[in-house]
Amino acid sequence: MKPLYFLVSLSLLLLALASPAMAAKQKFFLKNGDRVCFYGDSITEQRFYPADVQTYVLTRFPKLHVRFVDAGVGGDRVGGGWAGPINVRLKRDVYPFKPNVVTIMLAMNDAEYRPFNKKVYDTFTSGYEHIIRALKRHLPGVRIVLLGTSPYDDVTQKMGFPGGYNAVLLRYNAFVKHLAAKNHLLYVDFNTPMVDVLKKAEKINPAVAKEIFPGRVHPSAAAEMMMAQALLKAWGAPATVTNVNINAASGSVTRAANTKISGLKSANGTLTWTQLDGSLPMPIIDLHEKWPQFPSWSYFLPPQPNPKYTNPVGALIDKLCGFTHQLDREMLTVKGLSAAHYNLLIDGKSVGEFTPQQLSAGINLSRYFTPMLWQAYHVNNIVWEEIQNHFVAWHGVQTMLENWGWIKPNMPVTTENDPAAKRAVAGVVKAMNKLGNVIVKREFKANKPVPHHYELVPVAG
Repeated sequence: MKPLYFLVSLSLLLLALASPAMAAKQKFFLKNGDRVCFYGDSITEQRFYPADVQTYVLTRFPKLHVRFVDAGVGGDRVGGGWAGPINVRLKRDVYPFKPNVVTIMLAMNDAEYRPFNKKVYDTFTSGYEHIIRALKRHLPGVRIVLLGTSPYDDVTQKMGFPGGYNAVLLRYNAFVKHLAAKNHLLYVDFNTPMVDVLKKAEKINPAVAKEIFPGRVHPSAAAEMMMAQALLKAWGAPATVTNVNINAASGSVTRAANTKISGLKSANGTLTWTQLDGSLPMPIIDLHEKWPQFPSWSYFLPPQPNPKYTNPVGALIDKLCGFTHQLDREMLTVKGLSAAHYNLLIDGKSVGEFTPQQLSAGINLSRYFTPMLWQAYHVNNIVWEEIQNHFVAWHGVQTMLENWGWIKPNMPVTTENDPAAKRAVAGVVKAMNKLGNVIVKREFKANKPVPHHYELVPVAG
């Protein structure tokens, strides 16, 4: 028994010692060549959390080639909706993209905005199970991620009935979580962390809190950042953009995580170096700009970030959910400085003034308008251009014309009763898909980090 006891003890010890290293080497959920489809209702159709996730992957993993598509349709339920029944939706909107990763977020419309009803709930459970079976049958090996639907705002608004609608949604989410466990799928809870932030925001600033979920159902663009955060964390997304430690007194680099530093010099109190990073910071939409809650169905050019403007909704959400701290750490730490204040310049442009104490503690460059952040915003704009191109082709042309009879019953021309119209629609969609491929190539060119020249200059007086 002693040798066996020794071997068991040794195994446990080695496992304990290895655990931190194993955690540190945790692989990101997405792999090179993956194709990700976001499936859902109007909350997915808003395109904000899918755009956030896509932008994060492009900026954090510039060498990773992953494609994304948004297949959200307003009003959809597990059985489908105005864009077609579920089997039509899957056949037209999911399978052709050949995704090997599919996220699903449904339930907001399925529960019918009323107190819990067993018959309605049973329709949801059977319909959701059908979607899982269909995806597995048509997409062998697909990795399915089930998302607990985002909240209905019963925090800043008066409940419509005792207990409130979000409590009903939580029962639906509980089933989705159970279904994920039953099928060995990943489940991600959007509801709980968002309600937590909503409650905290209500205590801090009730007026701003009401803007997190305008209309109670659909999150603002800034709020969907929390959804992207929950999904990315579940996927093992790293927090570090870069982590640089410099000792000015000894003129040495003591840490350079995910970056390469060269030419470190000190002259007349000024510290200079060149840095080539492995990633870009994450541009948070709606933090320094104002996005509409429902972007146009036509080509919508996103607002441009304004360094002099901070959206109070975006700022409060970032503060409470901790996105920057948890997923966007571009740290610069410089010790051994002797002047009272320093001006940090990158490529000759001032980023800000800092004290030696601030620099010694470390500053997070991801929230300053650096050349790296401007490049990341450029990537985000191209991402949105790709998303809009697909949305207009699929949602604004193909889906709408196929279902024109639902919108205008007396309209004689539809793709169902006019072969010429059907061919024309197919031609438009094919041409726009080709344009989408061109836009994607621009994304994978624009997301590559470039070298930047840093200067820490003492401020006179």
